[in-house]
Amino acid sequence: MPLRRWERVEELFTEGLDRPLAGREEWLDRACAGDDELRREVESLLAAHDTPAGFLDGSPFGRDSGESRGIPAGTRLGSWQIVAPLGRGGAGEVYLGQRADGAFEQQVAIKVLQREAAALLDRFQAERRILARLEHPGIARLLDGGVTADGRPYAVLEFVQGRPLVDHCRELGNDLGERLRLFGQVCEAVAHAHRNLVVHRDLKPGNILVDADGRVKLLDFGIAKLLDGDVGGEAETDLTRAPLTPDYAAPEQLTGEPVTTATDVYALGVLLFELLVGQRPWQSGGLPVASAVRLLVEQEAPRASRLAREGTPPVPPRSLEGDLDAILAKCLRKQPEHRYESVTALWQDLLRHQRHEPVRAREGATLYSLGRLLRRHRWAAAAGAAVLLSLAGGLGAFAWQARQASLERDAARRAASREEAVRDHLTRLFRTSLAEPAAGPITAKTMLDRSAQRLVEQYRDDPQLAGEVVETLADLYGALGDLEGQAPLLEGFLAAAGPEADPRAVALARQKLAHLEIVRGHPERAAPLLQQAEAFWREDPAKDREARLEGLHVRGLLQRTQGDLAGSIATYQAAIQERTAVSGLAHRETANLYNSLAITLTAGQRLDEALAAHRQALEIYRQIGRGEDLEAWILLGNIGTLAFRVGRLREAEETLALAFRKQRETAGDSAAVAAAMGLYGAVLTQQGRTAEALAVSREALGLAERFTGAGSPLAVQDRHFHTEALAAAGDLPAARALLAANLATARGQFGPDHILTLRLRLAGAKLALASGQPADAHAQVAALLPALRQLGGQAGTWVAHALVVAGEAQLGLGRPAEAAAAFREAVTLREERLWSGSWELAEARARLGEALLAEGDSAATGLLESAELALRAELGPEHPQTLRAARWLAVARGGG
Repeated sequence: MPLRRWERVEELFTEGLDRPLAGREEWLDRACAGDDELRREVESLLAAHDTPAGFLDGSPFGRDSGESRGIPAGTRLGSWQIVAPLGRGGAGEVYLGQRADGAFEQQVAIKVLQREAAALLDRFQAERRILARLEHPGIARLLDGGVTADGRPYAVLEFVQGRPLVDHCRELGNDLGERLRLFGQVCEAVAHAHRNLVVHRDLKPGNILVDADGRVKLLDFGIAKLLDGDVGGEAETDLTRAPLTPDYAAPEQLTGEPVTTATDVYALGVLLFELLVGQRPWQSGGLPVASAVRLLVEQEAPRASRLAREGTPPVPPRSLEGDLDAILAKCLRKQPEHRYESVTALWQDLLRHQRHEPVRAREGATLYSLGRLLRRHRWAAAAGAAVLLSLAGGLGAFAWQARQASLERDAARRAASREEAVRDHLTRLFRTSLAEPAAGPITAKTMLDRSAQRLVEQYRDDPQLAGEVVETLADLYGALGDLEGQAPLLEGFLAAAGPEADPRAVALARQKLAHLEIVRGHPERAAPLLQQAEAFWREDPAKDREARLEGLHVRGLLQRTQGDLAGSIATYQAAIQERTAVSGLAHRETANLYNSLAITLTAGQRLDEALAAHRQALEIYRQIGRGEDLEAWILLGNIGTLAFRVGRLREAEETLALAFRKQRETAGDSAAVAAAMGLYGAVLTQQGRTAEALAVSREALGLAERFTGAGSPLAVQDRHFHTEALAAAGDLPAARALLAANLATARGQFGPDHILTLRLRLAGAKLALASGQPADAHAQVAALLPALRQLGGQAGTWVAHALVVAGEAQLGLGRPAEAAAAFREAVTLREERLWSGSWELAEARARLGEALLAEGDSAATGLLESAELALRAELGPEHPQTLRAARWLAVARGGG
């Protein structure tokens, strides 16, 4: 609506407030002089002012007026019963309700259209239609609907007990990482609505609650708009008919322009601003309507970091400088086309910020992307921390760092001069690239792609410097994780290298390309390249010690990839010994070598040694002052993973919980977070904490699918953990359905004999046992055990699991002798691999005790006694496993 029109509306509205109700109709006729639209606008404002909540009050439940005209407690509405009023707004009443048909217990929120709001019937019905098409864990669900006895429509909604988002963060004192994590959940919920062609149009803290589990729930789609149709016949938002909240409203809402998904992006920007600064960018409260609209439409948003310094913000103002200032400014631009094109694009930019990557909001800052790129090159060129799923489902990380100068002083000075020259040329070339017209956003990769070949061509006639150029460019591509950019650069350099080329640069390029080929899954290509590089390093081992030590790292990786675990372990141990002699124990590369050694030890089922190696790596990170780095928190996740696998359940719980929380705080959500969180959910399942396990494993699965795809090994594993949580909670039909889908995915992606596929088949046998079908369970285990055994030592843990299931099935079939044989082998395997106090070892011993007791063997009592003690210590006295062992122990002792 034009501002002049609003000024006239405001003038009449203010005058009308002073008019007695009895004379308003006649006064409106005179004042509006036949202008029906003007009259309707003023009349609606006056009517809204007279209701218990004004038209600008967008609270999801309004405020309880305390009037007696509401629906009495105990009133039945279909399958539901009114319990108590929750609140009243200009259009609806909201009540706490409960299930009344005895089917099950459930609390709900029941929203009923007020009698005097009949004109808003179409809008109320539209809200029900909108909610019916939205199914997302972050959106309060529509459960039912109907019509009251007096003809008013009602909607039954999921009841959310929680605090508004901003209040929740303030009360808990949440840090920046946690605030961004919660905001990410809001973005996911809004993005889901947008994918279903729904724009919310009233996003604000009061409509976004955080429940007791720390999950965000989006409420109140009362003024939402369907992008593929009008809401209640209304083409666009009108302030007189849509109870929006001005401080969160986009300019186009206030001026009557078309509403799009960019409208919600704007509101999310205001919300994020308030979360990080502690106040909204504008404060229109108390201003006349026209003045408020002018303020919000015309005035640019202040810089977040500057406004934060003027108050007491919840996060340090310095943390807002740069990226977050730019991201917020992009959200709050007045023109919709200049904001983020989608909520997903906004969230992706926030993730880039957390990963220290260039953000799109800062495009146009000439040296910004280069600065970010070089920062990453300095600390983590050609690496980072990658999630590794071992065949037994473990989590590992392989960090690869850029080379460090340790040559003699003169050689180091010459190398520094060459690198300075390369850096200078890179900077100038990147500036040139930025100045060229671009079809899309300028990123670190586009700058590299534009500059790389030009730079290589420029130094083709200078063989000595050409090697330095290629090395630096390859490291920069590696820092971006861009294998497809790195590989042709190295291949082209090696193909063109003649006799005059720097032999050291050639050897280093071969070594880098060998590492790249291993990562790409081509170890056969890597082997000859690495052999050629190693031959050069041997010519002068002292001079090229750093490069040669890097080569040992690649050699260990190649051996592990080829299945030579013993050779890989020996290589890493030798490299650690030499690296320690050169640089001391407290060196980042020594920590990386220990980490790689631990991964190989894990693959070889030497779990206790692997756990010790991971702990040593983490201790080194702490000694060198990098204990808060992302790599350190991933190492902690590795430690928690191995603690879980060797049966140290309590240690695994504490370690994994801290690991994924700190990873999130440091760099946001990721595949590594999904892996650690999934394992944490598995720990909770084993502990019998099923409600917590379900929530955690569900979130972990969502992250795994988001970051690695639904068919990835990580997603398959986390889906398996969620299946186990469902089964533990007693929801066997849901567990079977999820398992069937997951098994189909695993077979298609990895084949029938892959360890993940076999593990899922084993889960199917466990579900058959839980369903009281021991014969079916036994048949399934008998079919998969040979394939597990064929995998050798790496599958020993899962062979033991399968034997326990087989023994359980034999017990159920009344065959104690066969059961005892299976349990005895499982005990042996677990004694070889697990901690002596492991609950899984105790479980196998307890089952063996049960089988022997059925045969009348006196050895049963001792086995059951030791098992019961271990289970009590690790799982607690009330855990089902502990209670079962205690019950059979009582029988063995003659207690019944």
